[in-house]
Order: sequence, then structure tokens, then C-alpha cells
Amino acid sequence: MFWQLIKKELLIIWRRPRELVVLLLMPFILITILGSALGALNDNEVTIDAKLAVLLQDNPKTAQEKAINDIQNSSLSEKEKAEKTAIIYSFNPVDIFFKELTENKELKKVLKVTVIKEGALKAKEQKKYSGVLEIPSSFSEQFYQKLVQGNGEVEKWKLTVSDNTSLEATVIQDIITNFQKELTYAKTAQQLKVDYTQLSAAQTKVGTIENITKKKKIDAISYYTVGMCVMFVFYVATTIAGFAYQQKEEYMYQRTLLANVSRFSYFAGIFAATFLLSFVQLNVLFGLTALIYGVTFPNIINYLCITLALNAMTASFAVFITSISYKLNSRNVANIFSSLFIPILSFIGGSFFDVSAIGGFMETLAQYSPGGAAMTAYLKVFQDYSFSDIWNQIQAILLFTGVLIVLTLAFIRKRGVAS
Repeated sequence: MFWQLIKKELLIIWRRPRELVVLLLMPFILITILGSALGALNDNEVTIDAKLAVLLQDNPKTAQEKAINDIQNSSLSEKEKAEKTAIIYSFNPVDIFFKELTENKELKKVLKVTVIKEGALKAKEQKKYSGVLEIPSSFSEQFYQKLVQGNGEVEKWKLTVSDNTSLEATVIQDIITNFQKELTYAKTAQQLKVDYTQLSAAQTKVGTIENITKKKKIDAISYYTVGMCVMFVFYVATTIAGFAYQQKEEYMYQRTLLANVSRFSYFAGIFAATFLLSFVQLNVLFGLTALIYGVTFPNIINYLCITLALNAMTASFAVFITSISYKLNSRNVANIFSSLFIPILSFIGGSFFDVSAIGGFMETLAQYSPGGAAMTAYLKVFQDYSFSDIWNQIQAILLFTGVLIVLTLAFIRKRGVAS
């Protein structure tokens, strides 16, 4: 009987080819138009020519030798001296920083570094650089003291940029900020009594550098492929819900209940049919864009995990909208969701443009809204992130699914839904 209920829903929409064309053809047309139009605007790549002057007042080698001498002259046991000396030898933050800047081939294309070991820059000379970084003379000594003894404060690096609004300044600021955050690993390792040589062997990476060099670029076609697919999958829910209310008007729902079929089984059939139809829709759309535009996901397993979670949320939307329309006895419920709520959810989620670029609250809202969570997860998979990186978004999708199912069950338990 349950399969017959699913078959009924699928046959109803199959006999309405116009709706099928809209659900499959319309998003593909929009992907082509938006991707081509906005892709042409973005073809002129922004060139970055950042110039960084580093005023190196510190002497890391001297500070390292002093820290080792202090350890050797201390009253510690030989074992403790050996352990702390190994920590000092294993980590030289200034050397690692310069190694990242000078040996990273991709970073060298956008950033030129000039090291100044003596004197200071005049005002006229500073204007030649996008930013000036000052590493204080006491940095390494204070760092090793903090690392080994756990006391004292470490003087921070001072960065001055010529124009806070420029892209070059932003790149430099991100590099310095992320690198200084990495330095906290040394203190954490010491507090946890972890052998820091094992951590440093992994070669600490600056977050900005990794993002620039390792992550796949998202072009306009790829972005709007995900955006339109996520938006139009919700229209599957409103379409199925609209047909479901039409069945009530034609007394098909009441006759089904008289045939000793429970309301829960009836709504479960709607859920399953929506799940199957949305699964087919997404895979057809992503398949077409893969064949025609080359938009592919490196990890199929992660792609399927997101797709199945999104299908479940779409199905839960369908039964939720259906239960409300049955309860209110109005065919306008599905139309309101279709014309008002879905565009709002799509806007917040970033289907029309990258809302997360605004930052702050809007960025968080875009990542964890019903559509935005799916979009963020898909784009991360497109850039070859791991499953752990998309797990938060999948959890958000599953949370929305659970809430909608609970609300639906609360509605259909009431007798008014069956009238």
C-alpha cells in the first residue's frame, strides 16, 4: 500500500509535463544566463601586486642561543634540559615566516617581500609599499621565554598598511594575522606537555597561503549551478504540496482515509515521492552542467551525503506545507511559500549573489539557513574540502528537517487536518 501511495504522487506530477519542464528546464536556463553574463564580467581577473617591507629588528639566532644557554645553566635535570632544548631547536617563528613568504611559488606571484635589517623607513619610502611589518628586537627572546618557562608577555608584530581598503593590504593583513595565531600552538603544546617537534614537523602553514594556493576557484557557472539547483529543489516541495491539496479538493484524500489508510502513511507517501523527485531533479541538473559546462564535484560520496540530506529537507518542506494547507483548508498556502518564502530563503542563502561576502551576521545566516547550509556545503565539496569541513552544514540541514517533521506530525495529529 505504501508503494501505491508513492506511485500515486509520482503519476500525478508525471501527467503534468509543464511542471516537470519548469522544475528541470528553468533552473538550467537560469544557470546558463547568469553564469555566462556574470562570468563575462568576472573574466578580467583582479591582479594583486602587494609589496611588503619587513623591518627585522630581531635576531632570532642570538635569542635561540641565549634561551639554550639559560636552560643549560639552570638547575633542571638533564632530561628536562634535553626536552626544553629540543623545543627551542624545533621552532623558529621568524625563520618559518620568511620561509613561507619566499618559498611559496603561488604567493610570490602576488606578494613581494623586502627585508630591512637596519634603520627605519622614511615617510616617502613607506609609500612604495602596500604594508610595513615591524618585528621588534625582543620578539624571539620573549617568545622562547614564554614557550619554555610559561611566563612573561610576547611583544606583537606591528603592521602598518598604506590603504586599509585595498586588496593588497587585505592580503597582507590576513597573512600576518593567521601566522600570529599559529604561534599559539607552541604555547598550547607546552601546556599540554606535547612534544612540539612532532607538531612542527607538520610544517605550520599560514591559513591565507593555503587558501590561495590549494583551493579550487569558484567561477560564475559553478556558483550559479549550485545556487539555482538549491533554490529550485524547494519548488519541488511547493509543487507536490499544491497537488496534494488538489487531491483533497477532489476528495481523493478522504477516500484514501476511508480505505483504512492512516494519515501518517498518506503523508509518508508524499514525503517519499518528494524525496525521489528532488533526488532526480538535482542529479539531472548537476549531470547536465557537468557534461556541458564541466562543473564536477571531486568527492562523489560527500556530494551524495549533501544531496540526500537536502532531499530529506525538501521532502519535509512538502509535508509541512501540505499539513498547513490541509489545516487551513486553503490552496493559497503553497502559492505563498512558492512566491514569497522560497525567494527570501534563496536570497538569504546566497542563490542570487554571495551574501557571505557581507560578513558578520549575514555571513553566519547565509551558512546556516536552510538553503545557505546546502549551498555552503556544495561549494566546499566543489573546492575539495573534507567531510569534517561540511559536517556543520549537514547538521544544520538535518536539524531543519527534524523540526519540520515534528511540526508536521503535530499538525496531522489534529482532527482538523482530516476534514
